[in-house]
Amino acid sequence: MGRPLTLNWIEGRPSLAGGVKSNKLIAEAMARRGHHVTISHLPPTPPWPPVWRVRTLVKRAALGMQPGRFRHHLETAAVPINRLPKRVLDPALVPDADVTFASWWRVWRAVAGWPESKGLKVHYVRHHEVYAGPRAEVDAAYALPGPKVVISSWLADVMREYGHQDVIRIPNGVAWNQFDSQPRSRAERPTVGMLMGTASFKDTPTGLKALAIVRRQIPDLRIIGFGQRPPPDSWEMPEGVEFHYQPEQSEIPKLYQACDCWIVPSSSEGFAMPGIEAAASHCPLVCTRCGGPEDFVTPGRNGYLVDVGDAEAMAAAVVRVLSQSADEWRRMSEASYEIAREFDWDLSAEKLESHLYRWLDEAGNNAA
Repeated sequence: MGRPLTLNWIEGRPSLAGGVKSNKLIAEAMARRGHHVTISHLPPTPPWPPVWRVRTLVKRAALGMQPGRFRHHLETAAVPINRLPKRVLDPALVPDADVTFASWWRVWRAVAGWPESKGLKVHYVRHHEVYAGPRAEVDAAYALPGPKVVISSWLADVMREYGHQDVIRIPNGVAWNQFDSQPRSRAERPTVGMLMGTASFKDTPTGLKALAIVRRQIPDLRIIGFGQRPPPDSWEMPEGVEFHYQPEQSEIPKLYQACDCWIVPSSSEGFAMPGIEAAASHCPLVCTRCGGPEDFVTPGRNGYLVDVGDAEAMAAAVVRVLSQSADEWRRMSEASYEIAREFDWDLSAEKLESHLYRWLDEAGNNAA
């Protein structure tokens, strides 16, 4: 190990998004290795909608959201947090560092041009964010030079398509102090869970359609979901869905462990944190071939992969998981856990550290 490094993580507006959570967890893992870490972020979006959005107000009140309360993953960070005073990414307000990381494409576009005092600038790619801005601008940001860290094999391929050769895969880990679990049996009532995200790439409507098909074959199916926003009225929710709005982090493992199968219906995923967390909770998986899950789903061993947008195929795979014998389900459950054990934040931090030292040495920054 070389000298302790000073590391910046630069966030946009903090939220309950998986990318914010993942940046926090890898930053904390680097701090555990003795590095000096700061996470800087823009002011969060105000938590309460304008008063004229009566429907949203009523829905949030019904789900238990209190005025003035904003939840985001950085609230519980175990590293120093630097909340920027205005909605501008100003390098003068960020500590000098050996390395500065950015993930979101707009943040990377700004950080890539920061002064040398902020150290080596590294693009920590967590998704292919073509859904989140003008395509030409997004593509231009991804094409900017600089080391690329990606979290999945799919994203490594995407970055190479932009002409980058030095692409390092550092997979997300599992917060084992939160999600470790013991071998278990199936629930008394067949139960399937999913993250019900409102972002278009989460494709929650396809997941709901698949579960409606499953329920026609398994009438007593229990459906559990959670999300950071209320379900929109446009979703066709199967009757009796148990939706948990912004559950406490301590409650999320219980939701996973209540399920016999966890589904990820997304059209694209940089990684899909709920999938690996469910696997750590001894849950078989049914996921689309959307990128990230292909690194931790082995078809027939711990679940199944289906094509994006194919609700019928997803439903058939879920029925297949739920229709197994008790012993077959237990083997698939154990396989999910075994695969999840390969994903660990401290191991990812060790790998990241080795590449940072290499990059800094190549840049003549004497990291040894």
